[in-house]
Amino acid sequence: MPVNIYLKAKYAFYSTLIFFLIANPETFKMTQRVFGWLLTIADAGGCPTATGFFFHTLVFFFVLWGVMLFPRDQ
Repeated sequence: MPVNIYLKAKYAFYSTLIFFLIANPETFKMTQRVFGWLLTIADAGGCPTATGFFFHTLVFFFVLWGVMLFPRDQ
C-alpha cells in the first residue's frame, strides 16, 4: 500500500520542527546552562562547540527516533 503524500508531509514537518528546536542557538544556550558543569556545549552567544554540536546531533537522533515509534497513522 503506497504511503499517503499527506503522511509524508506530516513527518517532514515534524522533522523540520524538531530540527529547528534542537539546532536553535537559544537551545544551545539553555543546554549550556544545564550541562555546562559537565561539557562545554556553546559560547555565550549560543554558537555551538564541536562537543555541543555532537551532543545536539545525538539528541536530534533520539527525539526523531522516538517520534517514529509513535503509533502509525492509518
